[in-house]
Amino acid sequence: MYTGTIAKRYATALAEFSAVRGEERIVYDEAQRVAVCLAEVEQLREALFAPTLTEEQKIALIGKCCEGAMSGSLERFVRLVLSHRRERYLEFMLHSYVKIYKQRHSIVDVELVSADELDAATEERIANLVKEQTHSREAIVHTKVDKELIGGFTLRVEDQMIDSSIRSQLNRLRRELAGNNKRIL
Repeated sequence: MYTGTIAKRYATALAEFSAVRGEERIVYDEAQRVAVCLAEVEQLREALFAPTLTEEQKIALIGKCCEGAMSGSLERFVRLVLSHRRERYLEFMLHSYVKIYKQRHSIVDVELVSADELDAATEERIANLVKEQTHSREAIVHTKVDKELIGGFTLRVEDQMIDSSIRSQLNRLRRELAGNNKRIL
C-alpha cells in the first residue's frame, strides 16, 4: 500500500473521530505541532521507530510536542497508529489531517514574498482579498522577505502564483531583448 493512501485513510478517520468528539480544532493545532516536531527533531523520529521503547514512552514523547498533554482524540489516534505498527507514517498522517481540516473549514495558505517587510495592515488587506477571491473563511498569510526581488512581490495561493516583482519584469525584458537580437534584418 502506498504511503499517501495509508496517510489519507488514517487522517480521514482522525478527522471524523475528532469532529464527533468536538476536538477538531484542538487536534488540528496539535497535529501541526507534532508534525513540526517530527520533521525537525531527528531524535524524536528515531525514538518513535525504536523497538526498545514501549508504547507509553512513545506517547509521552509525542505528548511533549503538544506542550504536555494531547487531546483525547489525538492520544487515541496515536495509540491506534502505534498498535498497528504504522509509526513510520505518522508524520504523513498528521499532514494529511491538517490538509483535510483546512479543506473542511475553507482555510487557504498564502505565501507572500516581498522585497521589503510589510506592515500588519497590508498583510491583513491581502488576506481579506484572498478570502474574498477564493471564497474562504480564513487565509493564513506566510510572509518572507527576498531582497533579490528588488521591488514588488510574489503571491502564491494553493496552485496559483502572481509574480509582480521587478526582478521577473527585468528578466522578461532581458529575454525579449535577447530574442529581438536574433532576428535577421
